[in-house]
Amino acid sequence: MVIVPKELVWDYSEPPRSLLWRLQRIADFFPAYGTDRKTVGFLFGHLTELNVEEGKSRLIALYNEVWNDETSKKD
Repeated sequence: MVIVPKELVWDYSEPPRSLLWRLQRIADFFPAYGTDRKTVGFLFGHLTELNVEEGKSRLIALYNEVWNDETSKKD
């Protein structure tokens, strides 16, 4: 499950369990939130399902590429 920072859940006592809701809320505030490897992977994997402007979409893809490059260097 993707964790939504408390700062992004001002309108709910607890964030909805829906993965797409969580990813959309994080994407709305990317890159201020959600730049860790796990969250970027989820965001990138669901880009076509999220309402993300082109610039953010490209930035998420770039973060994903960098995380994948760093992971492959560790092998």
